[in-house]
Amino acid sequence: MKYSQISFIIFLVIVFSSHISMTHCVDGKGSISKAEEDDIEIERQLRVLNKKPVKTITTKVGDIIDCVDIYKQPAFDNPLLKDHKIQMIPRPILRETTRKTGSLSSTFRGLQSETCPSGTVAIRRTTRQELVNAKYFVKKTKPIPANGPANMGFHFVSAEEVIPRKKYFGAGASMSLHNLTVDPDQSSTSHIWIMNGARGQVNSIEFGLMKNPSIFGDSRTRLFGYWTRDEHRETGCYNILCAGFVQIHWHITFGNQWAQSSTYDQEPYDVLLYVHRANDTHWWLHVHNEAVGYWPSNIFTNLGSASSVRYGGFASATSQISMPQMGNGHIPQLDNFNRTAFMSQMMYANEAAHFLNIDPDSVHTMKSANPRCYDIKFAGQKWDWGITMAYGGPGGPCDDSP
Repeated sequence: MKYSQISFIIFLVIVFSSHISMTHCVDGKGSISKAEEDDIEIERQLRVLNKKPVKTITTKVGDIIDCVDIYKQPAFDNPLLKDHKIQMIPRPILRETTRKTGSLSSTFRGLQSETCPSGTVAIRRTTRQELVNAKYFVKKTKPIPANGPANMGFHFVSAEEVIPRKKYFGAGASMSLHNLTVDPDQSSTSHIWIMNGARGQVNSIEFGLMKNPSIFGDSRTRLFGYWTRDEHRETGCYNILCAGFVQIHWHITFGNQWAQSSTYDQEPYDVLLYVHRANDTHWWLHVHNEAVGYWPSNIFTNLGSASSVRYGGFASATSQISMPQMGNGHIPQLDNFNRTAFMSQMMYANEAAHFLNIDPDSVHTMKSANPRCYDIKFAGQKWDWGITMAYGGPGGPCDDSP
């Protein structure tokens, strides 16, 4: 196994083993119990996350969206952003294809008829149960041992352009949209990783499509993001479960769910997602060329550029018994893209913020499971879709490595 593969597996291990420290001392009379301490901490975090809204919207599917003053959003509880000034929205820089992406007004389920007023941003309200579940999920997920088989808590497939010393200033792709069967203790994502730094000090941004009942309360396909500046040891979180991401959009936010979904053997739906470093400063997230918000540069220690960009899927479970579906739940193939999950327009941003195709001749693929569970197939240039790959699988008892 190549060094880059080993490093990436170790990087993924730490995601699930180092997010949360749960040690407490409760000796002596008058001390509160561990459970009471946890309750107090959960309530404190909920007060920080759920700011007083200017307006509240209950969507048709039951999500609660708080319209929060843009200057009072959770990001600004981060001491590193004490004097931060809201940045201007950068221009769209990635051209969309003409496939069935749908209009922006019909892209997300539940918010079509109502949006947040001027001067506010849309933030999905975090419930107590979701916060508790998210903590339990990252604590209990069993990581891959450094010297053992890749079958003990998560699996991934990925494609990476491997060019030594190349610098990346963004990445994006059009991801096909699918509904999957995901149990309460499982998670499945369509995923792009942007990473830089030595082992133990990795700075990363991750984004894509997620099905995760622990974090979102259901298994619908939702927009997600993640960040860390120390390889998930002490910093970072999903979405806005900690202070970091600055929300800009009044309508699109982490946790939004898609209204469309691809049907097997029919023309697929997909969504264009990309992140780029704008104006030599912050890392902006775009959906359909709409700027959602950004991860400020000063929450990172070593992400002026990235040394690695990966495209793929990630599946995890808190038990070792069964892994969830990934992609569209079928083994990927390149003969009929109506029957497979895919990413197309696989691109990266250069220092001038121009998006370019990754070099198909320099792409290496990786997978941590037996291909009967999950697989990845790289197509290279495909029609007018740009650089394309297929990925996914049915999951199940993935009890041996590839």
